[in-house]
Amino acid sequence: MLKQSYANGLRSLSIILITLILLTAVSAVFVSAASGAKEAPVPKYKSLEELRGKRIGMQVGTVFDEFLKESIPDVKIEYFNTFPDEINALKAHKIDGVATLDIVINQLLQEDDSLAVVDGTIGAVPLGFVYPKNEKGRLLADQMSEFLTNMKESGELDRLTEVWNGSDESAKIIPDYISFPAENGTLTFVTEGSFPPFDYVRDGEIVGYDVDIAVRFCKEYGYGIKVTDMNFDALMPAIQSGKCDFGASGIAITEERKEKVYFSEPDYYQPAVVAVLADSEASGSFISSIRDSFNRTFIKEHRYRLFIKGIYTTLVITVLSILFGTLLGFIMYLWCRKGGRLADTVTRFCVWLVQGMPGIVLLMLLYYVIFGKSNISGMWVAVIGFTMIFAASFYGMLLSGVKAVDQGQTEASYALGLSDTQTFFGIILPQAARHFMPAYKAEIVSLIKATAVVGYIAVQDLTKMGDIVRSRTYEAFFPLIAVAVIYFILAGLLKAITSRATKYVDPEKRSEAKILKGIKTK
Repeated sequence: MLKQSYANGLRSLSIILITLILLTAVSAVFVSAASGAKEAPVPKYKSLEELRGKRIGMQVGTVFDEFLKESIPDVKIEYFNTFPDEINALKAHKIDGVATLDIVINQLLQEDDSLAVVDGTIGAVPLGFVYPKNEKGRLLADQMSEFLTNMKESGELDRLTEVWNGSDESAKIIPDYISFPAENGTLTFVTEGSFPPFDYVRDGEIVGYDVDIAVRFCKEYGYGIKVTDMNFDALMPAIQSGKCDFGASGIAITEERKEKVYFSEPDYYQPAVVAVLADSEASGSFISSIRDSFNRTFIKEHRYRLFIKGIYTTLVITVLSILFGTLLGFIMYLWCRKGGRLADTVTRFCVWLVQGMPGIVLLMLLYYVIFGKSNISGMWVAVIGFTMIFAASFYGMLLSGVKAVDQGQTEASYALGLSDTQTFFGIILPQAARHFMPAYKAEIVSLIKATAVVGYIAVQDLTKMGDIVRSRTYEAFFPLIAVAVIYFILAGLLKAITSRATKYVDPEKRSEAKILKGIKTK
């Protein structure tokens, strides 16, 4: 069964990949590259006034909502978790425009002529680095302000701005921070990783304007640096909790935010604009589109490696959570079985608490509150969180499975001279397993899908890697399809392995000698 399921999974994946590769090869024969200069795209809406009553998207955690309300009457604001989600929604005609920074949309326009910028700005914001509101944060903020002032006076900051806002990727070089001596300790720097040119992933490494400045700052002041990628709406909680030392991702400096965190001197003043679809969207052959999408998703910058890394992280979290969750759930059941009313009450309360809380909320509480001051990584926090979730579910499975076994089985075992322990492990548990194993396998499938939210606590799992690729390609089809297919295969393999293990607890498949072990038959 395991070999068959494994083979079927590989066969499905192979068919999909071979089909995509063939489409890529065929398209190379029939499609020739276009040449000549491109004309600037004309926006579908020529002015902000034409956007009255329209649907404008903005990213959660940004400050564009106030700008939009002041600049565009009757605007309908829709919120998205990431900038690529906004762009994909715009291209799918789910929204009419996207509010963002001018420098960010200009980067996108260098490769995508299906979008354009509406004339006029909706506001301007100072951008800077953010720090926890504690003594160390105050010191670091002052040092960064001093560093930025020196860079402005020397003209180095203007040079970096020009480099990262340009189209020449070969000129965008981050100093090798791995070899920094870290005389004054190592700082954890957090950023979104999907907001070019400030922060994005290239060749598997996080680069960008903000990363460049952060690395140069650490080198100047004798710090080592650890760069961590996480969702934008999780940056501020990570900084406020002291989980990280500083962060940046085109973060606007506001008076309200200053009440909770420290900011450096602004390193950038940037106008906010609204991007819309071009009046005449670029058209091309379907095969050409498929070829380009496949290349941008998997081949360019070796992005297939991101998916491999994401698969590894997802499997580690899932497998460890299953093993530890099964063990913890079993221990909880044994404790309640012999522990009396107090043990039962405590266990049921813990199970109720875990099962009544959304998984993402539990993870964020563990990461930002319970382990907020510790150095435990997001991956191990995810393992702890999903272990608790799986243990609560497995405890319930054991309860229902054992209750499904007739009480006469226990009485007969005692009559044969078996002890309570021998009765439970040799007679009751194997029969109970037949009842709860279908639910157990279903819970495994649910668990591997539930791990898709770990990106909120700085874990680069399969889903997060798909988001990172989408942040570079601004395409939804290939990254999402790839992630969906991989999850489908992983879930099938884990389910097959579990089914294979079932035979070892199935009473009908055990030998007579094993069943009668410890019983006098003569």
